[in-house]
Amino acid sequence: MRKLLTGMLMLVLLLPILAACGASGTGGDTTGTTGSSAAGASTAASGLPTPAETEAPSTAASTAASSPAAAASGSAATSASGSGLRVALVTDVGKVNDGTFNQFAYEGLQRAERELGVTINYVESQQPTDFETNLERFAAGDADIIIGVGFLMGDAMQKVATAHPDKKFAIVDFAYDAAPPNLKGLVFAEDQAAYMVGTMAALVSQSNTIGVVGGVQIPPVEKFVKGYEAGAKAQNPDIRVLSVYIPSFTDPAAGAEAARSQIAEGADVIFGAGGPTGSGGIEVAAREGKFVIGVDQDEYATTFKGGSAEGADKLITSALKRVDNAVFTAVQDAINGNFTNEVYVGTAENGGVDYAPAHDADEVVTAEIKAKVDEVKQGLANGTIKTGVE
Repeated sequence: MRKLLTGMLMLVLLLPILAACGASGTGGDTTGTTGSSAAGASTAASGLPTPAETEAPSTAASTAASSPAAAASGSAATSASGSGLRVALVTDVGKVNDGTFNQFAYEGLQRAERELGVTINYVESQQPTDFETNLERFAAGDADIIIGVGFLMGDAMQKVATAHPDKKFAIVDFAYDAAPPNLKGLVFAEDQAAYMVGTMAALVSQSNTIGVVGGVQIPPVEKFVKGYEAGAKAQNPDIRVLSVYIPSFTDPAAGAEAARSQIAEGADVIFGAGGPTGSGGIEVAAREGKFVIGVDQDEYATTFKGGSAEGADKLITSALKRVDNAVFTAVQDAINGNFTNEVYVGTAENGGVDYAPAHDADEVVTAEIKAKVDEVKQGLANGTIKTGVE
């Protein structure tokens, strides 16, 4: 009897303790699970964010989200080095290894990649009808800056730039009377570069006849052709200058045929002023023993493969048009917040145009000839010499 009473007493004492332990463990887990499930069901059903998602965004994020302009400037300012900035290039008809115009633009882009840390991309246009499609492809994508190459791209560039005011655009060889604020023209005084090499051609020629093989007859090419003639005639008013325009920048065979025709007429110096078309002309002229002049960049390094190609010793100079520097500067300005729609003009004064060294033809381009060309270059730079080309 005593044992039974003792057992019952112990049970009475333990029951509250057991009840308290059970409520603390099982009841806590059930509440937590139910609370979590209920919150999740409520969010899914109502579409409302969870408390963590309703926290106020940072001021910087709020500003970028509320203003496309702020977002664009924020992207450009992510790093002074340009890290994260995406730059795309649309070539004129031709390739980025064409040895002249497109290649120089691409080399400026590559320099921006190396020195500024931007990410680069490009597309090679196969025909003029590709221009707008190629520009729009990059503008509608993630490119921050789109650069177009060539006068013939002018209309397409303006259309696409106007449709994408949040992107920056630059175009080589086209200047607008009234460009949208996000579009910059990059043009050059081709007549000054051509005037320098025309001076040299007249001083080197023995036949008193020189030639120029131009590409498509557009303003930049016309300035090359007319500047060449003006420079030559300033040294020798009686010199005969043969010229031709070929309706393509990518037809070396046509350039070669034109050069042969001029040689047949007595030309002993040929200037190729039409991209790969002009390069075809000077290649064949050099192989036939005539002196030649390159265009846009130093064709000793490209067309004549650093001196290893036949005829390299006949290249007396090239009319330099520093497209590479113009492209690089446009990208740099965008990174530094200095990008505007003000037209850039490369001249003899600012180093935008120049003439290349004679390399393997330095015995022909004597110190006296070089001194004369340098004198002309200085006159063009300080304004005492005018080309007369409009």
